[in-house]
Amino acid sequence: MDSSLNVLSLMEDYMGHRTYSQLLRESFRQSDNCNVDFYWYNEERKLDTKILRRLLSFSFPHPWIQKQNLDFRYFRVQLANALIAKRLAARKQRQSKYSALHLHTYVPAFLAVDLMAQLPTVVSIDMTCLQSAQGRTAPRFRWTYGPNFWLERRAYESAAQVVTWSEWARKSVIEDYKIDAKKVKAIYPGVNVTRLTPPDDSQREPQKRFNILFVGGDFERKGGHDVLDVFLQEFSEKADLHLATTAPVTCSHPHVHIHNNVKAYTPEWLKLYRQADVFVMPTYSEAFGYVFIEAMSAGLPVIATRINAIPEIVSHGDTGFLIQPGDRRDLAEKIRILMEDSSLIDQMGVKARQIVEHKFNAQKHCHSLGDIFQKISI
Repeated sequence: MDSSLNVLSLMEDYMGHRTYSQLLRESFRQSDNCNVDFYWYNEERKLDTKILRRLLSFSFPHPWIQKQNLDFRYFRVQLANALIAKRLAARKQRQSKYSALHLHTYVPAFLAVDLMAQLPTVVSIDMTCLQSAQGRTAPRFRWTYGPNFWLERRAYESAAQVVTWSEWARKSVIEDYKIDAKKVKAIYPGVNVTRLTPPDDSQREPQKRFNILFVGGDFERKGGHDVLDVFLQEFSEKADLHLATTAPVTCSHPHVHIHNNVKAYTPEWLKLYRQADVFVMPTYSEAFGYVFIEAMSAGLPVIATRINAIPEIVSHGDTGFLIQPGDRRDLAEKIRILMEDSSLIDQMGVKARQIVEHKFNAQKHCHSLGDIFQKISI
């Protein structure tokens, strides 16, 4: 790579995107060939943009209207965030000379078309707005995402390269947004495989109870209630359930352990993965599912749902099981299969770890992204 390569990167900062950004920062910090200046899209906000965002984030006081997006809140919020990101990008561009621009996700790119005309730009995404709308709104109301779709398509057209986290998302960019397939590339994100590892024999607790782990901020959407109810009905006398979430979940059962606001790669977070026997998150809607590759990196079999990009991560019968969203009977059956067969757990866990090392490795992902920065840079 050219040693003078200097990239400006603006990132969204919620859920898996924050973890992704942190991993990118760690990897590129060690690079001698590519300097990337990372910023959260909403850093250094001015008072006027703070006020504007507050005004545009107003929720119409009717839950049905909110759910169907008839108040266009998703457009209003994303428009405000896009304006904040554009102002920051323009300011940083004036302060330093950059070879390329990186925007993650499509929201910071909404209003940045003029900046893209000046700097070759990579837009990276976990899913498209259209895919997001399909998981949020009834089909007859998806027209409410029209303004988002128009701005998003314009951003993809202006980008030098679009990077998706999955083939599922890549297909949407090409087919739904009519973007040239040659400039849309799927590069799977990854985990830090040197820090998140399966426990060795010295870290295992002898004769411990079977541990089921669920990690998900949006407890209801991620299938948390399904996991909790199935556990209480079927497994509470034989196992422990660990729920890591930001949601206000309460349960007084002695074998249900709730962990609030656990941060990625902290000692508590690592302990949760290393003490678990199986990872379960039967989500109803998911863009990619960073937690699945984290669990696989820790050598855990995964029980997930057969939706969106998840089948690209979890191989049914090989590294875990895939069920239909909301199928609690099948969820209980798959948990029972693993509880009764420790050799299957070990077998699936070994394969899961091998796949992560090869396919979902953060270092490999960053190397591929760096190659793209080099290729498009001026």
